[in-house]
Order: sequence, then structure tokens, then C-alpha cells
Amino acid sequence: MHLGPLLLTALLVLPLAAHAGQAGDLVAAAAAAGRPPECSARSGRAIARGPTVWERARAPELPRYCDLLARGQAQLGGDAEAARESARLADQLLPGHAAPQVLLARAALALGSPEDAARAFERARSVDPRSVEDPQTMHDLARSLARTGKRGEAIAIYRALVPRIDLLGTADQRALVLLEAAHLSMATAGAASVADASARPPAGAHGEAAARGDLDEAIAYLREARLRAQTQLARDVTLSLALALDRSGDKAQADAALEGDATALEAARPRGEGARGRAEDRSAGAAARERTADDLASAAARLRTVEYLAVPEDRLALEALALERAMTAAAIARWEAYLSGAGGQGPWAPAARARLDALRRGAGGGGRARAPQERSAAPRPSAGGAR
Repeated sequence: MHLGPLLLTALLVLPLAAHAGQAGDLVAAAAAAGRPPECSARSGRAIARGPTVWERARAPELPRYCDLLARGQAQLGGDAEAARESARLADQLLPGHAAPQVLLARAALALGSPEDAARAFERARSVDPRSVEDPQTMHDLARSLARTGKRGEAIAIYRALVPRIDLLGTADQRALVLLEAAHLSMATAGAASVADASARPPAGAHGEAAARGDLDEAIAYLREARLRAQTQLARDVTLSLALALDRSGDKAQADAALEGDATALEAARPRGEGARGRAEDRSAGAAARERTADDLASAAARLRTVEYLAVPEDRLALEALALERAMTAAAIARWEAYLSGAGGQGPWAPAARARLDALRRGAGGGGRARAPQERSAAPRPSAGGAR
């Protein structure tokens, strides 16, 4: 089931944290949601007080069990192997509960084993479907589903998570969720386009509408991410938005997004007077262009390390967009590599080919002109999509 653009927009603008004073309450609520019910306070007591004496009498292992889970949660950020061991010990003390399986799943994902994570999440949900409802756990569940090929289920989790992203701890985490959700929706739109091309009406018409809805959803996520405070992922958001807009057929807005990104990168040039001032202007302008080229080359290189992509070849497309404004020859090489690989067989090949042709025309038709400030930035083989 697809969220309509109006409904999605309403969810994205939902004022979860309309006032600064609510931020602490939201974080506290998220932390409370992550505490398993068997370790939570009862009858309105403070959460920190833990199980009652009667609960300890019925289950003497409970305090140790809860301590292990709390320790494992704290270990997730720095020592995932230790977190996994804490989860195993907790499960041995009180078997049959969902919380140790959730911790096992999150530790497995942190250790690079999404298949193990997906299996542990499934065990947890079979015991208690609500055990995965806190935002951090929902995020890891969505990532594990996406990385094991269960895109439909992953998108459903992201759609439930996006309205709650203000419960996540940092701006970078919130931006990452929106980027992951957008790229997953874009991948789903591409798959729907391929299915539509081979379907007969009226099934084909339905597939086209589904593809458009998924692409609109991706654009809505990215626009929301761009409106939020700038983070380390700000340029990734801009490039991803330009890619989604271009694929939707809105080349003008895609170019506007890229132009704004390039303008923000270029340092302000000093303005002098007379011949000496003009010479200083030219020198400063060359230095600014050099810095811009360096920044864009660094951005393209960093894209080889990101983990939010749902389709591996989109890495090349994002690198090409990052380089188009200042390193034309390198951008041409990226688009050529994209089209010569899986991207050339996919639903977005016409959009990529149109950008490549435009760059070649701008480079004098041959596509091999190199501006003086450009340096070699040959594309490297893609290392794959989200890991």
C-alpha cells in the first residue's frame, strides 16, 4: 500500500518536537520504549527503580537479566561482540523473551551479518510484535530487511519510522533514515517501472502509478531531509534529491539543486580595483575553482564508502552528479561507467543517457575535454550497495 503524496507530506511535517522543551521528553520516551516490559517499572514507579521485590521473588534471575540487557544496549555503539555475548547470557538466564533476540539482532547487524540479524528479529517479533517499536530498533530492523532483499517489508518499517525520526538522538541519524528510505523507494520505483514495461494494460497502468508514487515518496523524504539542519550528509541529500528529480523528469529542478550545491562550495572571491585588483580577482577565482574541484573530487570519493544505497550502481550516478559542475570529463566517465554496467540495463538508463549527452555537447561534442583545473578522477569499480 502506498502513501499518497498529500498523506506523506502531512506525516513529514507532523510537529513531533514543535518546542525545544519537548526534545528531552521525546528522547526519554524513546529510551523507555526500548526497555523490555519484564524490566520496566510497574504502577507508575520511576523506571530506574526496576523490578519489584515480588518480581524478584518470582524470578530471582530477573535483576541479572535486566542488567545484562542494559549493558548490552550500552555496548552496541562500541563493542558489538560484547553486546552479542550479553544478549546470549540474558537469553540463557530467562529463555523465551523477545528482548535478548532484539539485542542479538542489533549486534549481528553492527557486526555486518544482516541475515543473522533478520532471523533474530523474526524470533523477537514472533514472541512479542511490539518488541521492535522503539525508533533505534525500528531503524536496525528496516536496514536488516533491506539488506536481505525484503524491500517491501523494509519500506513498511521506514514509513512507520519516518514520522518518529525526531526520537532519534542526532541530526545525522535522522538524515540517514531519510536517505535510506528515499533510496529504497527509488529502487522500488525502478522495479515497478521494469514490471510495468512487461505488463499489459490495465496492469501496466497500475504499475506506472505505483512507480510514480514510490518516486514521489523518495523526493518527499529527500526534501524533508534538506529542510532540516545541515549535517555531514547534507551533500549526499542534495545529490540524491537531484538524482530523484532527474529520474522523475524534472531536469530543471535537478539542475537547480546541483547549481545551489556548487554555489555553496565556491568561496567568495575578493573584488579589487584597477589592473592589480583584476589580477587578484583572477587569481582568487582560479583558487576558488581549484578548491571547488578538490571538494567535489573528495565528495565523489566519499560516495564509495556510503551505506544508504539500495542499488549498487547508483553510486556511479551520484558521483557523476557531484562532478558535473566543475570536473566535466570525470563526470562523463562516471556516466559512461554507469551506462556500461547494470545501470544501462535498468529503468533509469534514458535519464542517465540524457545527462551524458548534455555533458558531451557542453564539452564540444567529444566528451574528452578537460578543464585546466581538473585532475584525474577515474571511476573505481563499485563495491556494492548498502552492506
